[in-house]
Amino acid sequence: MEPYSLRGELCELTPFNPADTQRVFDYCQDGEIQRWVPVPVPYRMEDAAVFTTSTAQKGWGGPGLVAERTWAIRQLGPDGKPYLAGAVCLRPNPPGASAEIGYLLAADSRGRGLATDAVNTAVGHAIRDLGMRRVYWQALVGNWASRRLAVRCGFKVEGTLRSQLIIRGVAADAWVGTILAEDLASDDGYWTADGRVRLWD
Repeated sequence: MEPYSLRGELCELTPFNPADTQRVFDYCQDGEIQRWVPVPVPYRMEDAAVFTTSTAQKGWGGPGLVAERTWAIRQLGPDGKPYLAGAVCLRPNPPGASAEIGYLLAADSRGRGLATDAVNTAVGHAIRDLGMRRVYWQALVGNWASRRLAVRCGFKVEGTLRSQLIIRGVAADAWVGTILAEDLASDDGYWTADGRVRLWD
């Protein structure tokens, strides 16, 4: 499957490319990313290069309902050029039925609604365009920033799974939550990037 892009209200989701390597290296030096995301620590330039040239590319090679889609979150900068703000991905599991969502945002891009917009865009694409029946989220217990974002975007936190995630060789408990296809037609809606409530319809 050929990589493709998605457009949100505030950002565009596009495939990563080798030109993103320096920016990925820079934002992965952030202590909060290293604490909550299973990236190598210390994070080296070689790790960033592997991500932009291999890891973020290989999922696109599978069939449509199996392919792992990893997008760069981009916003136009003051100079009018697309600026890399973070990443969002969809990992089908099981293929064709549901997908896990993952996301991170660079420290200097937080607080602008970009992550909210990126997650809303990816979730809508998974359910409406790809026909997934649900999207699920999980994060290490204690990662309140990720949990608040998930809830803002309409995920229902359903509990804690013990020893669910492995981060740098250590098993850790994780919060889990879901959005179902029928939730998109409910009256609950979700928070938009600018703080307004918008119904899923």
